[in-house]
Amino acid sequence: MTRPLTTTLAGSLVPWLAGRLVLAAGLTAGLAAGCGGTGLGADTRADITARMTTAQQPLESCYQAALKTNRKLQGMIVLTFVAAPQTGQFQEITVTRDELDDPGVRKCVVDEVGKLKLDKPQASRVSISYPIHFAPNK
Repeated sequence: MTRPLTTTLAGSLVPWLAGRLVLAAGLTAGLAAGCGGTGLGADTRADITARMTTAQQPLESCYQAALKTNRKLQGMIVLTFVAAPQTGQFQEITVTRDELDDPGVRKCVVDEVGKLKLDKPQASRVSISYPIHFAPNK
């Protein structure tokens, strides 16, 4: 049986919210994740958040599949990637933190994010750090 998963989306680094999948944009451009004044315009940050929002359901599916074999699976995955200049395609996706330590979820998340691209590509390369929190509903 698949347990329901509540999702929350936010535009900045947010604290742990148990029972939810939290997509939180900790956007960076050479600065620490979640830091104000990242060098990205508000439109670019909103575009990144909107693209990640479109991946919400596939990311939930990744997690739900893993919960079938490990019902206590929870933690955070932090991705770093770039939006390519001109195309906005998300590429060079790297997992920089993986508290779940589940290869299936890790691969699925990287694959899903790799399908995304900015709606309004920038002229230059955009570096992004994006934390995603996973926790089963109690």
